[in-house]
Amino acid sequence: MPVADAEKTDWSLLEQAGELMAAGYMQQPGASPLMRMCLGLKRFFETCPLPEYNGEPLYPCSESIFNAEQVMRFHFSQAMSIDWALLDEKIQQAARPDIAECLRQFKRALEDYPMVQGYTHSIVNFGRVLAEGLNGYRKRIEAHRITAEGHGDSEGTDFCEALLVLLEGIAALHARACEVIAASGHPAAEKLLAAMQRVPFEPAAGFHQAMVCTNFIYYLDGCDDLGRFDQDLWPYYRDSIADGEVTRQEALDWVGLVFDNVNICNGWNTAIGGTATDGSQGANDLTLVCLEAAKGRRRPNLALRLRRDTPEEVWDQALDTISAGTGIPALYNEEEYLHAIRSAHLGVSQADLPHFAFGGCTELMIHGRSNVGSVDEYYNLALCLEKSLHRHLTKCASFEDFMAKFREDVSQEIREMTDKVSRWQETKGTWQPQPIRTLLIDDCIDNAREYNAGGARYNWSVISISGLSNTYDSLATVREVVYDKAEIGAEELLAALDGNFDGYDELRRRLQSCPHFGNDDPYVDEIAAEIAEHTFRQFMKHAPWRGGKYIAACLMFVTYGDFGEPVGALPDGRLTGTPIGDSAGAFQGRDRSGPTALLKSATRVPNYLAPGTLITNIRFTRRLFADAGARERVKSLIRTYFDMGGMQLQINVVDQEILRDAMEHPEDHADLIVRIGGYSEYFNRLSDDLKVTVLERTEHE
Repeated sequence: MPVADAEKTDWSLLEQAGELMAAGYMQQPGASPLMRMCLGLKRFFETCPLPEYNGEPLYPCSESIFNAEQVMRFHFSQAMSIDWALLDEKIQQAARPDIAECLRQFKRALEDYPMVQGYTHSIVNFGRVLAEGLNGYRKRIEAHRITAEGHGDSEGTDFCEALLVLLEGIAALHARACEVIAASGHPAAEKLLAAMQRVPFEPAAGFHQAMVCTNFIYYLDGCDDLGRFDQDLWPYYRDSIADGEVTRQEALDWVGLVFDNVNICNGWNTAIGGTATDGSQGANDLTLVCLEAAKGRRRPNLALRLRRDTPEEVWDQALDTISAGTGIPALYNEEEYLHAIRSAHLGVSQADLPHFAFGGCTELMIHGRSNVGSVDEYYNLALCLEKSLHRHLTKCASFEDFMAKFREDVSQEIREMTDKVSRWQETKGTWQPQPIRTLLIDDCIDNAREYNAGGARYNWSVISISGLSNTYDSLATVREVVYDKAEIGAEELLAALDGNFDGYDELRRRLQSCPHFGNDDPYVDEIAAEIAEHTFRQFMKHAPWRGGKYIAACLMFVTYGDFGEPVGALPDGRLTGTPIGDSAGAFQGRDRSGPTALLKSATRVPNYLAPGTLITNIRFTRRLFADAGARERVKSLIRTYFDMGGMQLQINVVDQEILRDAMEHPEDHADLIVRIGGYSEYFNRLSDDLKVTVLERTEHE
């Protein structure tokens, strides 16, 4: 729709149709994309429904405030999304003809708007908001606006004015929240209102104010990641405990409430422990509080960073929490992550290295300072192998010849994928601004550059690779039965695969008897190391449009079922369309030589070349956590794995009989939580196929 026509439309009618954000967005049709988004968010904050206040020490304590049923919606990942089906429904059901016509005009105005989907987790700079308050942000923006105006920089001026509009909207939302709390008449309202009179606009004073501020900003960002929660809040906790303003039990209750909010909102990652800003060991008593609060909870996806000098009490509390059976926390090797970041030449300064954290499942990013496209795209290595087998196998005289062809195919697909992602990034940077992260992530304000346009201090792109273990096992099988032992020809193998092993039962059993990754067998582990290194390095050869590098990860969450659907039968015996491997470790159930063998195989793959994170699943019996001696052996196993180069480990502690009963009687296990491919999920929410894969995992004793 031409701008002139759009300006003639009475866009206030959108608000009567319940389209709050759209009404603000269309307020100035000729304005910049960033200004229009800020106007849309401002109007939404001024008018959106707010949850009730029921006496909690924090507010909100509810689902995300952005969950309203609207055609135009804000989401932390896509920033702006349009529900076209809902728009058509609203046009049909409009209360008046003028409202229906306005909705049709809105559809015409945006139907050709460049939109790119995809997912981008990130972490806003909670610690800086706590220290400066949003009024400090306002002063920085106003100073930059004056400079931009003085230089005749119209784009810089518009950038600053848009963020000031956003701050007006946040102030309106905050004022409305205070009104809801005050109107409740609840006895607890007075203390909360006292805190909210200060935060988030002025620096926090004390642990309660810091918690109130963090919770409010978390909801403002759209309920994504909390980042280095214990490090940001530690000074406030330490001082308030010392002054007697807060008891440890109160702190535990408040942290538990924040974690419940993350769970209600289906939020994501929180990183704790690791290295403090001065380089010292950073785990503290608040780290222990977080571990205690996480016990038995599904979210947040708690990531515990462990150093060689992490105190034993942190290890012990972590194992206590893991033994509750929810797969939380996942464990991270501090020293190896620092090595991986440096080796990848991501440009992270020494001062910022301690601030690495994780978004979503476990994608590497820098707390409050990065935009890493988490996850920008998914690469299915098993699907590439299937194509390569049919394209090359009958023409290759040796296994080495086939491997060379497969590596070429991998390189070509990665080149095409990274080119595509860069085009997506450019479109997002031009047309899909993310105002809240532009405001709250360094250095967007100081660069006068929008977040998706490259304004953050660090920019790289995380690409998740699926099908690793299926690829390793299939290549080892091809090597053994086709080349080394020449038991079958390439044509016969391909015929069996094309027929999904129908009529080839004996051959399938033979293939399934070949060496499997996860058993400390050099025959397959050497293949795994070779193809993994090649794949990881191919990504690092390419630079995203927004800057930095492409870095590999293996983050499957519940998608390893979906990623298996387009993949035909494979030489490892896997059938067409069935789930592929659920992690960067062994395919579920094929690690039959004990936990040490599994972890030794996992470290043969160069983990440090995939700093986006290679998740590794392992499952232990509950008995290992009940006996002091056995617990020490578990600690020793994890430490050895880390010393050998393992970077991440996530542990499931769920008895087999409970899982079987949950399959048969789901109504009796509504709260059963398991660790999947990068986070924890309610067992009942999994598809039947994925439930079976959890049952199939080897249970180590």
